[in-house]
Amino acid sequence: MAGRVSGDDGWLTPPEAPVPPSAGQPAPRPEIPPADDTVRVKPPRRLFTAPVVTTFFVVGIVLLVAGLITVVRLADKVYDRPAALPISAATVKAPASPVPSSVLHNRLGPTRLAMGESIVVTGDPDARFQVTVKAGKFRRSGCNDFAVKPELGGYLPAEMTIKVLQGEPEISPFDFKFQQPDGTWLDSVGGSGCDKDFGALVRRLVAGRTYRTTLVFGTPNTKGDIVFTWPTFEVVAAWRVG
Repeated sequence: MAGRVSGDDGWLTPPEAPVPPSAGQPAPRPEIPPADDTVRVKPPRRLFTAPVVTTFFVVGIVLLVAGLITVVRLADKVYDRPAALPISAATVKAPASPVPSSVLHNRLGPTRLAMGESIVVTGDPDARFQVTVKAGKFRRSGCNDFAVKPELGGYLPAEMTIKVLQGEPEISPFDFKFQQPDGTWLDSVGGSGCDKDFGALVRRLVAGRTYRTTLVFGTPNTKGDIVFTWPTFEVVAAWRVG
């Protein structure tokens, strides 16, 4: 090849000059790379990234705990009440509603009645009834073969009669007590075989009807009174035994 030096392997031979275009031929246009039609859009900025979500979660937990603490404190202030006292004659208060004059009068001292005598009691709001007590014979043993031996020495049966004149008073066997000379109250007992119609007073009483039941008191003797306590622990009347 003309122009090459033998043995130079093309390193010393200058590059061939481009052949000029012949006359009358247009010069070749330079090659233009094709345009890139791809539209590149920047990705949107993420508002809720992992650190942001974690922060919101922690703040929400803190607010929830603070709200629960506030609710508990308010509930303690609203519902805080002193502990209930044991029920006794000294701690029980009279009803908040107006008390009839007959009951107010008996608070100064129970009405003393002879055995078998009646008393008319007026209660709130419109109850009015008659109470009669008749004590039976004092016994040192029960009234049948299945009776239990008296713990205090004997049994005293007593018949209680309630005649309802007006309203619907709530009277139960526990409203009658045996009061010993020292003022101690004894409730009626079971197991003697001498009681009758014990459930006659375990309900709301109705006007125009008469209810009768026989209660039995376990007592050492007949020294004392049978008292009627109503509506709570107020002694309305007392019947001397013996």
